[in-house]
Amino acid sequence: MPVYEQHRQDPATQQRMNMAQAAARNWHQNHAGNITRSSGSALITIPVVVHVLYKDASQNISDQQIQSQIAVLNQDYRRLNADTSNTVSIFDTIAADAQIEFCLAGLDPQGNPTNGITRTSTAGGQFLGYFSPFFEDAKYDSLGGKNAWPTDQYLNIWVCELFPGLLGYAQFPGDAAASDGVVVTYTAFGTMGTVTAPSTLGRTTTHEVGHWLGLYHIWGDDNDCTTGSDSVYDTPNATSASQSDCQVARNSCSNEDPWWGSIDPTDNVQNYMDYSNDSCMNMFTLGQKARMLSFLYGDPRRLALFTSPAGCAAVGVQEPFSYDRYFSLYPNPSNGQITVSYFGTWNSAMQVEVIDATGRIAQTYQANAYNYTLDLSGLAKGIYTLRFIGEGGAAAKRVVIQ
Repeated sequence: MPVYEQHRQDPATQQRMNMAQAAARNWHQNHAGNITRSSGSALITIPVVVHVLYKDASQNISDQQIQSQIAVLNQDYRRLNADTSNTVSIFDTIAADAQIEFCLAGLDPQGNPTNGITRTSTAGGQFLGYFSPFFEDAKYDSLGGKNAWPTDQYLNIWVCELFPGLLGYAQFPGDAAASDGVVVTYTAFGTMGTVTAPSTLGRTTTHEVGHWLGLYHIWGDDNDCTTGSDSVYDTPNATSASQSDCQVARNSCSNEDPWWGSIDPTDNVQNYMDYSNDSCMNMFTLGQKARMLSFLYGDPRRLALFTSPAGCAAVGVQEPFSYDRYFSLYPNPSNGQITVSYFGTWNSAMQVEVIDATGRIAQTYQANAYNYTLDLSGLAKGIYTLRFIGEGGAAAKRVVIQ
């Protein structure tokens, strides 16, 4: 937020931000009434490029770690995360599927095939070798970082070593195009590899992408119950960030938006836009969904993502329901060790069939977890189809063994 306020000191930036806010308000006024917790808008898929900035091998995080973060974004923004059962009852009734999905881009700005990941060896940022939001050095080649890919075609995410104590930061709609995106420290990105407690579930990126989509912190960044607002009616007032490991009974303010009527709800510490630990966060509200969609449809740069040429599958409106989209496989191609991530809300128990190019079932497995590894190293090199049969239906994913 200090960087946000710093940027607003520039008159041209402030004007752009005000225009983005006005466009979002206009869209919200005309469409918010049609939005429900699970519908009200077409499903949107946003193409992502992840820029890895590394000073040593430990910071050059793996493709698998990056894939795990994309899986978390899809779980959290579609309310397919496994911990939805933890949401306290008063908020479970307003917890929303934002109908926003993410995928790594398939084409780079020149139209060449890409895996949606760039890697840059660097001496580090401008302050003692660390990257920081005050220099915006992660975002520019000339400062030791990586220039953004066109920000009206990609959500740019930079992963690097941020100044100690800083997990991540994001740019709000309307700010400068060249620096638009999200920055996350390499120890809080994804769910494996270099992540360290308590930031091991990928919720830092979920939080920062929320800012990129126009959401403020739920306590309004004012540290009292009277003056601040996150501009969302159904997130209760709070005096400050909870910074807790899920104190769900915390109730720091009694004056609520009239939408709550006579109810005085507890603080929504499980909200992705609080400062709770990853293990506590598990929801966006209906009001937050409406606000995010208002910026996606109201801000020209965000709206342009719907028709991005990035080659990302299903950019824009998705086809009718497909069970396939609740599975990700990595690495692919593979030497035979395939990590499967399933982020549906149905039972994780399912049968997995490995089908070769002739249509023969080469192997079968029984899965009972949302994340697991299949050992296909005994199979001949070639293209196989993994067929998942479970409570949610049947899904098929292609994998290459090399």
